[in-house]
Amino acid sequence: MGLVASMDLTHNMLLKSYKEGKPVILNRKPARVLAEKLVDTLDISTPSISTPVRKLSGGNVQKVLLGREIQSNPQLLITAYPVRGLDINSSYTIYDLLNEQKKRGVAILFIGEDLDVLLELCDRILVLCHGENMGIVDAGKATKEMLGLMMTGQKLGRDGEINDRQ
Repeated sequence: MGLVASMDLTHNMLLKSYKEGKPVILNRKPARVLAEKLVDTLDISTPSISTPVRKLSGGNVQKVLLGREIQSNPQLLITAYPVRGLDINSSYTIYDLLNEQKKRGVAILFIGEDLDVLLELCDRILVLCHGENMGIVDAGKATKEMLGLMMTGQKLGRDGEINDRQ
């Protein structure tokens, strides 16, 4: 679930309260406390938690979204290009958040294309080419060259070696 750009941080935190099955009258205090906590711990740059999300930079929007999702204690996080368009400091903050979740046992599906990042963050990497699975490699043993060949349609064999596509 994303964020609503016209809503402030507090009200965007409330979007996850549907899981709790609360009555129509919402208690905004927990959402306000969560918004303040995220601003502090994730160093979100905002004039106040009453500022509409649309007025935040891309990096700060990403921090709000990821912070809110992490606070819901997920078992699985699915991220697609989570740092695209962000400055380097915001990118590292997002990577650190994902690594913390990984250490806590949260399964993370990281969809990306930066081979350096994939090799650094991931345990296993699945390569798709034209919608076809070219293989799954252990990130600790994979090389950029191996991944590049798989990205061009060469399959990984059972022995872990690249097989030429005929």
